[in-house]
Amino acid sequence: AMSEGCGVDREAVRSLLTDTIFDCLIYKGYGQRVARRDHAPYPNAHFALDLGRKDVELVRKTAASVNVPMPVASLLSDRFSSAVARGRSDLDWSAVALASSEDAGVDVSKDIAHCRRPDPKIDWKPPT
Repeated sequence: AMSEGCGVDREAVRSLLTDTIFDCLIYKGYGQRVARRDHAPYPNAHFALDLGRKDVELVRKTAASVNVPMPVASLLSDRFSSAVARGRSDLDWSAVALASSEDAGVDVSKDIAHCRRPDPKIDWKPPT
């Protein structure tokens, strides 16, 4: 959202990060989804937002049981709760990133509609 607010292309930032310090498939794949705001629930490339929320809560619960603070997990928990409250449980867990754009005043409604298109097909190749 910061780069977008500064007029820098989202894809250019993704490329810079995934070609340097985050040069691995998981960052490249999800970086591409976030940059393109493509959080469609693809049949062969999808991790449900509700499952991501469950995992974050398990981490928080475990950490609390041994008195270990997890400030980033708490932030993620709030982002997952916000996404669920906005009716995004049907999207990929990466849809939590939409809130950053919305917080910066970006209208993502067209992107969300695109994610919910009938029978979504991956319109990008997994990065190498």
